[in-house]
Amino acid sequence: MDAIPSPPAASWLSFGPDLEPMEHEARRGARTLGPRRDSLLVAGTSEEVVAKLVEACQATAGWCEVDQVLEDGAHRKAFVNAAAVRWVSDRDPESD
Repeated sequence: MDAIPSPPAASWLSFGPDLEPMEHEARRGARTLGPRRDSLLVAGTSEEVVAKLVEACQATAGWCEVDQVLEDGAHRKAFVNAAAVRWVSDRDPESD
């Protein structure tokens, strides 16, 4: 019997609860831009991602290039401010 291949490693980056509220909750209401993202799914294990974030804080004024995993499985380059990341966790492969 062939083994079922596991999905590539991916991790969630969360920017935490201190972001601006969603548009419908904001005091400014509809005059604001659309809702802000509060998390991203990125390629790599949590250990790999955290190492990149730490390096970014030390070497590149806090900006880090990550490989964002989109809902359809495609990838795109994204840049995050490492100081804004509040939580990193491996993706639960069971949720795919």
